[in-house]
Amino acid sequence: MSKTNIQKNNLYIHNTYRLTSHTEKIYYPKTVSEIQELSKCHKKIFILGNGSNVIFTQKLYKNTVFLVLNKNFSEHVIEENSITANSGASLKELSLIALKSKLSNLEVFYDIPATVGGALWMNAGAYGESIYDNIIEVTTLNPAKNKIITYPKSKIIFSYRHSMFQKTDEIILSAKFSMKQQSKNIIKEKMDYIYELRNNNLPKEHSAGSVFKRPRYHISVGEMVEKLGLKGHECGGAMISRQHGGIIINSDNASADDILTLIDLIKNSVKQEFNVILELEQIPI
Repeated sequence: MSKTNIQKNNLYIHNTYRLTSHTEKIYYPKTVSEIQELSKCHKKIFILGNGSNVIFTQKLYKNTVFLVLNKNFSEHVIEENSITANSGASLKELSLIALKSKLSNLEVFYDIPATVGGALWMNAGAYGESIYDNIIEVTTLNPAKNKIITYPKSKIIFSYRHSMFQKTDEIILSAKFSMKQQSKNIIKEKMDYIYELRNNNLPKEHSAGSVFKRPRYHISVGEMVEKLGLKGHECGGAMISRQHGGIIINSDNASADDILTLIDLIKNSVKQEFNVILELEQIPI
């Protein structure tokens, strides 16, 4: 492993909240063999894609080694009716590659700031579709056994914002997506529609998207927050978005504590007013 891959690094650019945090060890592997080597050498590893669903709670991580896969472990292979992509591939870039190849099924993930691996780990989705809808297979590394495993979709357990990989130590390496031939105009029309929906409904400030999972209730988290009058509520440099009550933004150099305080405020207020227990979608680490 090249020494140039090891840095005492600010994680600011590796999380969409743009929280300032440092780690003593961070690697940018480009191959499966590098990931295997790192998993053998280090016991406590955190895999980072685009950092679009994490909250860095520590100023300095001394005992956690970060593996950043975004942009460097991101190769893809296109076949007639499928695309296989490494876990660091950007969903946005992959959807644009599919468009260029006249392949449909990834349009809904256009402009979602996540990588393939992160999306599979949490079963990301939008507008009634989920990442597993068109999965053929997922390939992982089991670090304990140093074994590469390919799971057909039939062997993968997943549900709303959950996958079985959240309960294991496996590192998602790649996924194969089932695609269908379609005209560029039809694909582009859906992508433009999705982009417009997101552009009109979501804040532009730094955030990590939806803070909570959708509850089993007749109104959304955003609607509950609005009814509670909490939109625009601030703590330090963090604020509950005035545009979308289910999102917290970094409005002015926020800390993790600022964000977590607002999370507790929303959870406690919703429980008291609506008797609904909210489940966190984002991952404090």
